[in-house]
Amino acid sequence: MNELTMADRGLGRRLPWPVLGALAVAVVTCRTPPPLPTAPSASSVSSPEPAAAGPKSAGVAEKPPPSDESSIARAEPRDFAHEQTELAERYAKRRALSTLRGEASYYGRAFAGRKTASGETFEPERFTAAHRTLPFGTVLRVTRVGTKSVVYVRVNDRGPFGKKRRILDLSQAAAGELDMLRDGVCEVRVEVLERGKQ
Repeated sequence: MNELTMADRGLGRRLPWPVLGALAVAVVTCRTPPPLPTAPSASSVSSPEPAAAGPKSAGVAEKPPPSDESSIARAEPRDFAHEQTELAERYAKRRALSTLRGEASYYGRAFAGRKTASGETFEPERFTAAHRTLPFGTVLRVTRVGTKSVVYVRVNDRGPFGKKRRILDLSQAAAGELDMLRDGVCEVRVEVLERGKQ
């Protein structure tokens, strides 16, 4: 019968801006592909656990068991006093291959767990030191000038990189043996007892 014109169908009318904005968002949302699924990591995959006996109380979230990494990070500091005893027994009577003199500083718990230049993990409780050029594994006898306190250390890192007069960075345990934790820096005599192979 009568043909409807475009104006009769409502196609000739203008839409208000808010409606156009909503339509644009709807079109974009429909055209955005869904995120790709990720493969579960080995730490997130666990064997199914048996259901707990009894009803769970509503609103109380269970804490997941700690992963291996978090339990390592919270592990108590280990005692390496035996390491110092062994080094002292083995190298106490050894003659020095060479002697250095200068200042020593120390670095402590803030660096715990970081990799050293030798690839070892830094542990402040170990009797280790950083030197600019001595091979890794070099054993040193470090004597504090003035008090004659002695500690035996093994080089496993590079440094110190500050003042030229500073020749050694000690671990916190080694600094404690020299009673320099409060001062932070002290005058030392360093004797090279055995050169490392690296």
